[in-house]
Order: sequence, then C-alpha cells, then structure tokens
Amino acid sequence: MADIEVAAETEASNHWSYTVSVFEAGRKHDYTVTLSFQDYDLWSHGRVSPSRVVEAAFQFLLANEPATAVMAKFDCSVIRRFFPQVDKELPEML
Repeated sequence: MADIEVAAETEASNHWSYTVSVFEAGRKHDYTVTLSFQDYDLWSHGRVSPSRVVEAAFQFLLANEPATAVMAKFDCSVIRRFFPQVDKELPEML
C-alpha cells in the first residue's frame, strides 16, 4: 500500500492547491493538485478538511491505477472523466 503525504496548502479564490507525494514500492511520486470549493462541498459536505479530501482522492486513484499513471498536475474534477464512480465512492472513503 502506498503512503500519501499531502502538504503545502494554498487557498485561492475558488480552490485549494496542494503538493502531494506518494511513496510506493520504494519510489517517490510528486504531484501538484487543486481541489475546487465545489468538489470539496460535493464530496465532503464540509465534514472533513480539504486536505483529507485530497488524500481520499489519491486513495481512490491508487485503488484504480498505479501511481505512475496519475498525472503530475491536475484538478480533482478530472478524476470523474476517467472514473465516473468517484462522486459516489469518494464520499464513502471520508
């Protein structure tokens, strides 16, 4: 199982930005990720921190694809393009 480290939160007018590191099989993968206020509300209804939602998004992604297949820079909204079930499954992970 991969270790996920969510760090360096920056808040903008309509989203948060994070640097995320995934440690898997002795390798480190680095990502730059944004989470819109809209997706945060959709997935968490404000029950957990935005950084926890980003961590859950990575748990979801890594359950569906290897870390090497995850884009180095993306907005969490793109996850539903590849995995439409994210809107149902990710909230259950929080």
